[in-house]
Amino acid sequence: MIYLWKIKELKQDIKENKLTTKDYLIYRVFFISLYLFLFFSAISQIYNSWNSAMILIQVCVSGGGIYYAYSLNGGASGVNFYNKFFSLGWVFLLRSVFFMSIGMLNLYTMSYMFSIETLFSIKNSIIIGLLFEILLYWRIAKHMETLKSS
Repeated sequence: MIYLWKIKELKQDIKENKLTTKDYLIYRVFFISLYLFLFFSAISQIYNSWNSAMILIQVCVSGGGIYYAYSLNGGASGVNFYNKFFSLGWVFLLRSVFFMSIGMLNLYTMSYMFSIETLFSIKNSIIIGLLFEILLYWRIAKHMETLKSS
């Protein structure tokens, strides 16, 4: 069963080895597809060097976040890193997209209501996305730490 929101049930299935190789493959494909879609959507908004720098920072945050999750999984002695990362990552990526969309909708609505359209800029969108990405990797890593022995 592929989970979309319920992290506790997913973690229980991982602990009990209920997920099949096919399940893990589906999680991997879904995570990578959605992540690449979001990443290329961000890249398509590059209009100046500031945005390019933010994309570079985003790539560094991704690398650091993956390494952080790897280290909390036990590093080289960790078990099943990729399967746990992509399955937990899928759930948290969906949650992040949901909450980020609500945040961006709020930002847009407030900027329209108070006539401060400068709040809803690409720069602010990228910063908010970057903050959500940091939160995403932090939560994935913390949950992987609880599954370290699985």
